[in-house]
Amino acid sequence: MNLNELIQRTASLHVLYVEDDLVLRENTVALLNDLFDHIDEANNGIDALEKYKASPMAYDIVITDLNMPHMNGIELIKQIKLLNSKQVIIIVSAHNETEYFLESIRNNVNGYILKPIDFDQLIETLFTASTLVEERKNESLCQTQLNQKLFKQHKIMQDFLTIDPLTQLHNASVLYDFLEQYESQHPLTLMLYNIDDFSLINQMYGSAFADEVLKKVAEYLSYNLSEEAHLYRYNSDEFVIVFNPSLNDPNAFAIQVQAFFRETPVCENDDESPTYLTLSCGIATSTHASVLLSNARTALREARLKGLPNQISIYNTENTSIQKSQSDTLWIQKLRSALEADRLIPYFQPIVDTKTLTIEKYECLARIEDKDDIIPPAYFLEAARRSGLMSSITRMMIHKVFKTFSGTKIHFSINLTSEDLLSDSFLDFVLAKQHYFSIDPACVTFEILENIILSDTDTHTLANLKRIKEMGYHLALDDFGSDRSNLNRLQALGIDLLKIDGQFIKGIANNFKSQSIVESITEMAHKMNIKVVAEYVSSDEELKMVQKLGIDYAQGYFLGIPENHLLKMIHS
Repeated sequence: MNLNELIQRTASLHVLYVEDDLVLRENTVALLNDLFDHIDEANNGIDALEKYKASPMAYDIVITDLNMPHMNGIELIKQIKLLNSKQVIIIVSAHNETEYFLESIRNNVNGYILKPIDFDQLIETLFTASTLVEERKNESLCQTQLNQKLFKQHKIMQDFLTIDPLTQLHNASVLYDFLEQYESQHPLTLMLYNIDDFSLINQMYGSAFADEVLKKVAEYLSYNLSEEAHLYRYNSDEFVIVFNPSLNDPNAFAIQVQAFFRETPVCENDDESPTYLTLSCGIATSTHASVLLSNARTALREARLKGLPNQISIYNTENTSIQKSQSDTLWIQKLRSALEADRLIPYFQPIVDTKTLTIEKYECLARIEDKDDIIPPAYFLEAARRSGLMSSITRMMIHKVFKTFSGTKIHFSINLTSEDLLSDSFLDFVLAKQHYFSIDPACVTFEILENIILSDTDTHTLANLKRIKEMGYHLALDDFGSDRSNLNRLQALGIDLLKIDGQFIKGIANNFKSQSIVESITEMAHKMNIKVVAEYVSSDEELKMVQKLGIDYAQGYFLGIPENHLLKMIHS
């Protein structure tokens, strides 16, 4: 090993040399000074440990004697390794016993030089130690660079997950985390802004222009908010502001925002005409952060129900529309729970032949079992429509009703909705259940509402109705007369049964106008070979009038209430 090469390696290294023999220490330091520019001396283990603790990462190499007063070399090495397990250590000792070598190995010593010091051995050991120092510095540098790279990638990923790339605002994920982690007795206010008719801006001027509009809105809101407020881009055209209401007046700020955008164009479009915005806002305040977003959404919905742009609504539990929204939300939750727990059950109401007074068929009606209560559809159908669960109800009803009538020749009817008829997979579902439960389509009538067949443009629904007829099922038109009746469509679709709306049957025994209307409907239907059902027959007088007017079938509480025990109904 060339000495000059070694000096190039060791000159910049910092050494701690520990030796209790003053003469030997001075002689060795004189030798080491030719190799190292930075040497600190210690005359015993305690002195060395204090210097090492003062700056544990400062020393590249520690060279120590073994046999010293106060603290020997082995104990010093153990203490140093606790502070820095990767410290490079060389022992200089007169001891040549096996036990000392083994103890050195156990403490991960990197070199062992015997006294008196042999120059060649010293050079070789220092070369090995300096090489190890260089390797560990390179490892440390690589690790530092890797950590920096990982930190940068983590920051990029964190920004991707939490920062909206267009507006540079925090996104909905950060908002959810904030509301979830908020723990304080102080109330919070949440303002939910929606840009009115933003989809129209997108359609008229394109997505690039719409993006500029969003950035302008974000810039204005950011500039005018206090430092304590938090601003988020929540959805495509929605922004959320959360703040302490004692520091800001939410209503005053909402009015300020609306005034600015009403009077200030956000940008100019391609034809250089200015574009003005209006923003609707829902405001909610609560000490319960978890309800703020849903309450503000309800208030925003209330603002938009006014039918005008630039509206502000503050959440108030006494507001009737908010009460209705809360009720709908409750029923949506109840309905989802019932579907998941298989608590939606069919009830069966008889439809009676008016001539023989025998049961012709059963209408299958959905009910929810809720503890000790049975909930009729009037409570949950609107919630089902709003939540997109109508088709789920129909499919569960078909499964359970088909199972009930499996292998029988009993006739029954089930209600369908427009959602069912718009589904591409619905009729395949019906066919699969038909085969599985051995159902004769001739025994099944599907009831639809009058509004389903009114549109000439909804070709998909009309095609599915024709396919139902081709599959061998019957079709009934429910609540006939409640909407804009289309008599020509009845024959075109092959309607088999007409169910007259209950408003004409209730009190018909003494209502000559209702009698005249019902008689006309019945005559018209019979001319088209369509049978007629009178719904809501609630008395003997009404039944007799229905019979007199020539109606084929009757249905109502006077003739039989809906029950879920079909066999019991059949036997009675």
